[in-house]
Amino acid sequence: MSKNDGKFLSKENAEQDVISMARRLASLYLHFFQVLEEELGEEKARVIIRKVIANYGEESGNDAREKVKNLDQSLDKENFAKGSDLPSLGWKSEVKESPGGKQNAIITYCPFAEYWLEKGAEEVGRLYCFVDQAKYSAYNPALECRHLKNVLDGDPYCELEIEQKKS
Repeated sequence: MSKNDGKFLSKENAEQDVISMARRLASLYLHFFQVLEEELGEEKARVIIRKVIANYGEESGNDAREKVKNLDQSLDKENFAKGSDLPSLGWKSEVKESPGGKQNAIITYCPFAEYWLEKGAEEVGRLYCFVDQAKYSAYNPALECRHLKNVLDGDPYCELEIEQKKS
């Protein structure tokens, strides 16, 4: 339960509420995988989870596309955030400019990853991260999203590169 005086919730308490909810969702995801694995075996569980994540990401990307189109904005990577359904609190991120002038998203804190690391579930959690590719592909099929780094792979932070697909 959040610390709330009944009128206003501080930014810090709101952020803790978002993190708490994210960790609960990460737990739910892990338990779904574990039951699927127990009932169907690891390989089939992974196939199902990948399909679920792809469908979930596609829905999220389609929603972002519609929101951006309704704003009469172009479906470029810069406008993706205008339609994104991610909360503004709970994750810590920044933009990193590479020597070639590309701007990559750096995620220095993810409550999902924190939970999966604590539970020793990096491989299962890592399957979830493919939601990013599904979201961007549905938002604009001309965009390609790649994870250059991921804390669940042992990196110190996550780094996403989004760019136009090469023809």
